Amino acid sequence: MKNLILSILIILIGCSDHSETQPSEIEIKPEKMEQEEMAKVTGIGGIFFKCEDPEKMKRWFHKNLGLVVNEYGSIYEFRTKENPNNFGYLQWSPFSDKTTYFEPSEKELMINYRVNDLERLLTELKKNGVKILDTIKSYEYGKFLHILDPENNKIELWEPIDASFEALYHEGQSTIESGIGGVFFKAKDPQAIKDWYNKNLGIVSDDHGCLFEFYNPVNKTHKNYMQWSPFSDETTYFAPSTKEFMINYRVKNIEQLVEALKESGVTVVDSIETFGEYGKFVHVMGPENQKIELWEQPESL
Repeated sequence: MKNLILSILIILIGCSDHSETQPSEIEIKPEKMEQEEMAKVTGIGGIFFKCEDPEKMKRWFHKNLGLVVNEYGSIYEFRTKENPNNFGYLQWSPFSDKTTYFEPSEKELMINYRVNDLERLLTELKKNGVKILDTIKSYEYGKFLHILDPENNKIELWEPIDASFEALYHEGQSTIESGIGGVFFKAKDPQAIKDWYNKNLGIVSDDHGCLFEFYNPVNKTHKNYMQWSPFSDETTYFAPSTKEFMINYRVKNIEQLVEALKESGVTVVDSIETFGEYGKFVHVMGPENQKIELWEQPESL
């Protein structure tokens, strides 16, 4: 178990095999720099997943992890990497397992990706032969388009107008005390998935996936991190859950939280493990047997 957690620790901090190398010492190759400059996806805009009882799911996460919920789920605030004075938003939403919104995909998870120029991206996707499911639709909060990746995951692309959310979510109506630290999903061929997302959506990955950076909504000098990682469909890391995905939630005061979860009857899978400067981790089971990873990110990271 310790080795498994350590693997995820390495994922979450985006290290290479030479983890002792300091950031200032890492040589950026010209081709990687070019990829980063032309990146089309700027972050994760939403995590949508199927469940038997969405209302029960929202109540559980509100009670146990403090998510501020509404009819759609919970919306997280963050400060953008490009300008920490500007806010961005990430929607967390449980859907009924009878939903048709994920079709034609039969997967349990759908991810929304924030993009910077949806019109131009659509042109490039068509040239690459990507399956386009609909046409761009515009709303007061941005433009949307849906596509399929090579393993039949439905993807929602969103060119956001973040300012529209500032009027919708006043103080206390969004989740800012915690956040999403990672979204992990099973794939038949993780490397092929990473290559496809790099080619078509500009997501730059290492051996583990892609690490997105942004700033804390409360403290704009404090960086937060979110890991996107495809796992082999033979992974045992999601066990005992049989779900196709696992979500990491960034939390505060993990020891106090774990004690409260135990008192509420929540199954705690393992004990809290600390890995030096990189934080503390523990795993618990959600209300529908989904494994959840909790991570207390230290202020120094």
